Amino acid sequence: MLIVDDHPIAQGGLRSVFATSDRYKIVGVLDNGALVSAFVRSQEVDLVVLDMNMPGLRGINVLAEIVGSSDMTVIILTGETQFTEIEYALKLGARGAVSKSEPAAEILRACDAALDGEVYLSPMMQRGLASVQAPEIALSPRQMAILHYLAQGETNKEISYRLSIAQPTVSFHIAELRRKLDVPSNRKIVDRAQELKLL
Repeated sequence: MLIVDDHPIAQGGLRSVFATSDRYKIVGVLDNGALVSAFVRSQEVDLVVLDMNMPGLRGINVLAEIVGSSDMTVIILTGETQFTEIEYALKLGARGAVSKSEPAAEILRACDAALDGEVYLSPMMQRGLASVQAPEIALSPRQMAILHYLAQGETNKEISYRLSIAQPTVSFHIAELRRKLDVPSNRKIVDRAQELKLL
């Protein structure tokens, strides 16, 4: 597993938590989100615990990149209560969400559940997300990642590079986005996604 958090105290706490379980081996600890994508391409990583609030590259962008490119299992760890962003992270493919203010055992529960194929929300996340309205249309994590980058104005070529997938694959998913969102052109995709609260 890989830990991504810019606070040394949080890093130390997470090391201690995972040291209590034989199931986990920490292969890296990073304090900068910009390093994550290259790390998971160069090392064998089954699970990422990702702090959403780091300087530099935002956690949501790190998530879009690694889930969109490799279907990585990611648990979101956050000190914030921006539940719309947490809900967006889950749509992008995060497999769990835990608040830093909750007991350390919650992060272990989230990781265990995610590796067993479930999506885990800690009690605080469940309560907060209950007030966020779910979108009517469901997109795959890769489609969400592509939509995320379309909304940032990136081209098919740039998205292909970011997600390490072929340009025809990007084009296929954009066509699927047009179909699912029922829009006549690529330019309308982001507008319609915003109307449906997908972004």
